[in-house]
Amino acid sequence: MEENRQKVYWFVPIIILIIIGFAIFYEWDLGAKLNPEITAYDVIELSEIINGQIDEGKTKGTFYISGISEDELVKINDYVCSVNGMVDKYVITTKTGKKQKITMHYEISDNFYVMDKYLNGTPIPEGKPGANKLYDKTVEILDAIIKPGMTDYEKEVAIHDYIVANCRYGQKDGSKEYAFRAYGVLIHGVAVCNGYAEAMGLLLTCAGVDNEIITGSANGELHAWNAVCLDGEWYQVDSTWDDPIPDTGKFVTHTYFNITDDEMDDTHTWNKDIFVKCEGEKYNYYDYNDMVYEYSEIEQLMADEASKNITGTFEFAATDYDASLYTYDFMGNIPGVLSLNHVVNPIGDRHIIMIELN
Repeated sequence: MEENRQKVYWFVPIIILIIIGFAIFYEWDLGAKLNPEITAYDVIELSEIINGQIDEGKTKGTFYISGISEDELVKINDYVCSVNGMVDKYVITTKTGKKQKITMHYEISDNFYVMDKYLNGTPIPEGKPGANKLYDKTVEILDAIIKPGMTDYEKEVAIHDYIVANCRYGQKDGSKEYAFRAYGVLIHGVAVCNGYAEAMGLLLTCAGVDNEIITGSANGELHAWNAVCLDGEWYQVDSTWDDPIPDTGKFVTHTYFNITDDEMDDTHTWNKDIFVKCEGEKYNYYDYNDMVYEYSEIEQLMADEASKNITGTFEFAATDYDASLYTYDFMGNIPGVLSLNHVVNPIGDRHIIMIELN
């Protein structure tokens, strides 16, 4: 009897080790099966889950992932595009072959607290002076530019034009960390593309207009801009590229306002598998405002504009642009017009022309 007991005792630790081994080996499979909402099999799927968590204000999240490379994890913020924050770091807790259990830690931006208070009345946590200042500025701006009865398109125009007219591209000494945030645009009036995109996203969301941030590249450099939904259709808008350099003060261009993917694709590059498809045409700025012309109409257009403001600046879309045709030789026939400067931007199958008189 004693000998049998010793045999049983000898097998117990082995059985326990086997159970532990199976538990470790199958932890991912069991966890993934029990938690499908936090399980991802490619980086796009993972980024969508992370975006949702950041938009809820969560500070970290644990995931079961498979088939996602180390390089994709390192560059996860290229896929995560939320106005509310970004991934700060990640920690791999379990790794079995291509299967990993990871924890992502998030940096929640001031934008989240501003929108949560503006839309839901949630108090901004203590120790967030930047969020409080940004909230006050957001309220001030929206009270000034958004009027009762405005359509979503009119709200978008008002927000886009405010940002372009009141911000210049760059980084302000002593506040460079804000240049990539909505704070830089709305508080300092100086920012780079990510700040422009965040400011658009923040104000549009508070104004009740559905939107997303898009990240990619333009002119070979990393870039960020926005997608906006109007009447169920999506449009691309790049407020950074609508802000002329050198800065023209209050004059605002709309070359990249509500254009399609095909039109934006001429100058911008982005991962089309990640972001919404933008195919809307109705609310393109020039089409919607009847600002599309042929050369035969330009002389009368300029005469009309000169009669309104002889030192004015205006813009339009040309459907038949030809550099040899658009010489503006006729300007000598327009009373008061002594000089003319113009900038031409091709986009899609037409050209956007900005005219500056005298």
